Amino acid sequence: MKKIALYILSISLFTSACANKDTTPLLNTCKIQIHVDGTSTGIATIAPYQRVQSMEEYNKFTIKDSIKGKTSTIEIDTVQALRKVTLNYNNKMYSTKLFTGVGEYILTIKNDSLIVKGAPRHEEFLKINETLGISKMEDLKYKKNLTKVEDDFKTNFSKNLIETIKKHPKNTALAQTAYGQFWAEDVATLDKVLNSFDQSMHANYFLTPLVERRKNLDIVTVGKPAPIFTLKSYENKDISISDYKGKYLLIDFWAYWCAPCIKGFPELKEIRKSYPEDKLAILSISTDKNYDKWIEAVDKHKLPWTQVIDDAKLPVDISSKYVVTSIPHLLLISPEGNIIYKHKYTDNLTDELKKILN
Repeated sequence: MKKIALYILSISLFTSACANKDTTPLLNTCKIQIHVDGTSTGIATIAPYQRVQSMEEYNKFTIKDSIKGKTSTIEIDTVQALRKVTLNYNNKMYSTKLFTGVGEYILTIKNDSLIVKGAPRHEEFLKINETLGISKMEDLKYKKNLTKVEDDFKTNFSKNLIETIKKHPKNTALAQTAYGQFWAEDVATLDKVLNSFDQSMHANYFLTPLVERRKNLDIVTVGKPAPIFTLKSYENKDISISDYKGKYLLIDFWAYWCAPCIKGFPELKEIRKSYPEDKLAILSISTDKNYDKWIEAVDKHKLPWTQVIDDAKLPVDISSKYVVTSIPHLLLISPEGNIIYKHKYTDNLTDELKKILN
């Protein structure tokens, strides 16, 4: 079965508006000044730095303001983060990235170019970006038909990033970059990355998920007891993994928008027919945050086994607990409640199950 990476929009702190500019000293605010010729109006858009799980969340955390007159000022929260800023002015688009925080940033549109002057932390990021090539890596991440130079750069980026972290072990921009680069990596790589940062940075917003994921990787290794959970089913019943003790349980993490997940349903339906219910159960866990879309997909695909959703209201989402970084994500639980198989991209699921169940 093919897999698709979970679309993780980079970046669940809430954004808090800066205090009133008339009463708050400049040193306690983050101001973005926009200078234009004043012949037109426009819109400034600041994309979220937060980790979001839906377009609804993305839109909620997006900051938008009008560009009016020759000078416009936007005050935002003072969280240190790399953010994409887009100016739509006079029917043209201008984009840049700012490493924000306390301070003042000046964006000037002149001669159809965007000139950026940032606070000291932004200037420090620019130096690191120039040396390491963070922006270049983002451009190449999903590009096909790379040149040899581009391929070599992409191949060596992770190693160079770790070496740069060692030189700047308290740098938040590198923490944000590391989150995007190393999210799906193995234990050895995560250890190397986290050990390269100063210990104090492990509580940083961007590194906390990597710290948590590293811990969870030890919990969900093959041979370990499967973490216990209780989730709501399609019929609004409480379903616990402990309900399946005494039989094999195939867990399938999926989402309504995941084409490879849906493509795998016919095989799962055949597997369902091949084994009696008292020997093998199947449990699908939706990673969707849109309940209506989930219900619609379950009805559409007529899946003849229990359907539950990883409830966003739970204190810890089950997908993170099971270290789900791509979907479909399938694993087999023994009658004793231990993880005994994790499906790999190169495996034939039906054949692997036959080896274990027959």
